Amino acid sequence: MAVVPPRQVAVLSMANYDEVCEAGGVQAGEEALVALRELAISCGVDAGYMRALNASTLLLRLDDLSRADFLEVLQKMIDRIDSLVVPSIPSLPLVVRVGAMSERAMRSLVNDAALDLLSYMNHLDCPAAFLTGDAKDDWGTVDTSDIEFISHEQLKYMDAFTGMLTIERFFDLLQYALDNLQEGQSNLAVLFFDIDDFKSYNRTYSHEDGDRLLLFLAQQIRDAFEGDVVCHLSIDRFAVLTNSPDIVRKCAAIHSATRAFSASFAPEVKCGIYQLHSQMRSAAIALDCAKLACESIKGRYDVAYHLFDDNLKERLFTRRYVAHHAERAVNDGWIRTFAQPVMNTQTGELCGFEALARWDDPDRGLLSPAVFIPTLEEAHLIHKLDLCVVEQVCQHLAQRREQGLPVVPASVNLSRLDFGLCNVLDLICKACERWGIDHSLLSIEITESALHGGSNLRYEMDRFRAAGFEVWMDDFGCGYSSLNLLKDYDFDVLKVDMEFLRDMEANERSKKILLSVLEMARKLGIRTLVEGVETPAQRDFLRAAGCDMMQGYLFGRPAPIELNLC
Repeated sequence: MAVVPPRQVAVLSMANYDEVCEAGGVQAGEEALVALRELAISCGVDAGYMRALNASTLLLRLDDLSRADFLEVLQKMIDRIDSLVVPSIPSLPLVVRVGAMSERAMRSLVNDAALDLLSYMNHLDCPAAFLTGDAKDDWGTVDTSDIEFISHEQLKYMDAFTGMLTIERFFDLLQYALDNLQEGQSNLAVLFFDIDDFKSYNRTYSHEDGDRLLLFLAQQIRDAFEGDVVCHLSIDRFAVLTNSPDIVRKCAAIHSATRAFSASFAPEVKCGIYQLHSQMRSAAIALDCAKLACESIKGRYDVAYHLFDDNLKERLFTRRYVAHHAERAVNDGWIRTFAQPVMNTQTGELCGFEALARWDDPDRGLLSPAVFIPTLEEAHLIHKLDLCVVEQVCQHLAQRREQGLPVVPASVNLSRLDFGLCNVLDLICKACERWGIDHSLLSIEITESALHGGSNLRYEMDRFRAAGFEVWMDDFGCGYSSLNLLKDYDFDVLKVDMEFLRDMEANERSKKILLSVLEMARKLGIRTLVEGVETPAQRDFLRAAGCDMMQGYLFGRPAPIELNLC
């Protein structure tokens, strides 16, 4: 038997429910819901036709009312919401939303449509809204100044968190703009906004504070580009399609306002700008151009925005080339392993080497790891590169053993993504088995930044150590939570970031910090390796400080593994 959807539905909801509960506890929240019930009843709603949608929202079925009466009930509720308070907290007015839906808008599930409507109202600070159905629904013709009429299509394309457009709708509109762009038109631009190091903000404060920052930035973008196409792409990333002649001033204003959001952290929001032209036919590539312009200034504090230029155009081409040729690069031998020696600090003898991936392209020559590694991570292909390097290292060690040459341990770098893209431990064990390599000859390097991936990564590291591999923390000291990581994870070696050595001779503080790190690691039973050793003075300092291993240009630059003495 078919279920006929209700003809008319209204929603009463508290937008500040959390604030009410914080001020007066759960009991105050319950009192507020009772106040909503009494409001609805006083406006003519039968108590038998209402139910709680959740702790802060009432769903009202008003099937039996005529259209005129239905609108009259809505208007009464709208007129009275400003005076609504919780009895136990009379000083805290309730912020109430009044929503309504027509029959055609109710073709989907009632609760989903109601919650989506409330989300729309909360993010746009809209006290009252009416959700209409398709073009055949004439509710939108009703003349009332207190209710905002929105279409079901409009709601479908709204991001529930920010009230901006969804990424799907943004791409549709961007592609439409490109398809209709005439020769010589250059007044349209796509912008890409990103908060620099947003993860650190979340770690320093909380995810709730992070959400508040995101909503603040969303409002800044919406206000600056009022009337333009604005979109929440993902987490801390936003996009705008605009024909504003004043883009640079607006981006600078958004940057300044966001920095002032938190005086103790000063969040850095960056913007990449790509001017559309008639030769550009792909919305995805156009947004990639703006994104690359944004990424080119991340980590810099002297610039807030950047325009896509010819240099970035070449980098974009290279990135797309890498993503499309990754499989071939692995299968056809374009990926080569280079080795950089690691020295025993006290004896000065070779004690190992770090394996480094290089892409030797037959057409484009050696590609920079700074280009192909982030690209492969973004394309979720990085595990193929890392496993290729492991295979080549195992083969190299086996060949040296068969030739009667000395064999020293190797360390290989793994991406955090490797642990989710494949069973990386199992595949590395199989590579060792194929070439007869003992697990003690292979160490796994994981960067400090990757270790914020959560408890699953800790579990995977424990599995590696249980299987006989050493686990090293790379780039120790370059992040915000280095000491916490030492508390939470077990490491065999700390690779200390080379920045500690860079200005050691001129900066006494760097020297003291480095000495403290080495002493702390020694007390924890963790061996140390310092990167970036370039001078005899640095070598002598580390030897006197009790550092276990060293690596840097003083001992050798990365070279093809087959030509290296390792």
